[in-house]
Amino acid sequence: MKSMIRKILLLKFILISLFILSCAPQKKEAFDQVTIEPQQQIVGGNYQKALDYYIVAFEKHPNDEKLLKDYIITLKRINQIGSAAFEAENFVLAVRIYSILLKNFSQFRDFDRSLPFTKNSLRSHVRDCKINLSERQSRQYLEAGNFTKAINSYRATYLQYSSDPVLTTNLINIILDMKFLAQISISKEDFLSAGRIYYALLKEQKYFNKFYKSLSIPKDVLNEGIENCSLQLTKRGLEKYREGNLAEAISIWKGILKFDPDNQQIKKAIETASTQLKSIKKGN
Repeated sequence: MKSMIRKILLLKFILISLFILSCAPQKKEAFDQVTIEPQQQIVGGNYQKALDYYIVAFEKHPNDEKLLKDYIITLKRINQIGSAAFEAENFVLAVRIYSILLKNFSQFRDFDRSLPFTKNSLRSHVRDCKINLSERQSRQYLEAGNFTKAINSYRATYLQYSSDPVLTTNLINIILDMKFLAQISISKEDFLSAGRIYYALLKEQKYFNKFYKSLSIPKDVLNEGIENCSLQLTKRGLEKYREGNLAEAISIWKGILKFDPDNQQIKKAIETASTQLKSIKKGN
């Protein structure tokens, strides 16, 4: 009887041992997958997916030291990529990385002191990236002659960081540059460009009015500029119309609608000239 009991106990011990041994490789394989897969996601630029693997795994195994170590190393690596992107002035990538880290920061609360960044530092990085992006995009649009987007590029950033001195300085400079470009365009009788600049500034007036007033470009000045440019181009179009150059007259008048879109007189003139031009073409 005792021999039978010993055999049963021995059999139980063997089964338990086999079970433990069979589980160990599976756990190691699972953790290997957790550490390998995120690195592949980082290489592919999928930083959120890389974090998701660790977030899920750490919730299941909060006391696993190796997992925690790999988790922290991965966070540091992602942060380093963001810092390198910022130094290289790749603000699009940098703000994406910093925003991802900031969004997930609550997941790091158990070990945030081991990280090279804080919630406040991430917020500062995101702000700096957005301000630099606004400046770069605005300058690119201004150079390309897209005046509406040149000033509009600042709106979202300004509404978020209206008290930031760097942003304020950049915004004032872009407004001054647009004002100067409008004056240069007027002196060259490029009324189309001047009108488009005045119109772009006018559209953003309600957001940046305090700067407009301090820079002596209130709303009535912008409206007067638009009216003057519209009048000059209307006259130029009439000259072409009287010369019989209907196509060029229509082209000039259509330009007016780019900065004076509600000008019914011009719309009517375009309609009349277009009808006459079609009749001439049919007659030929």
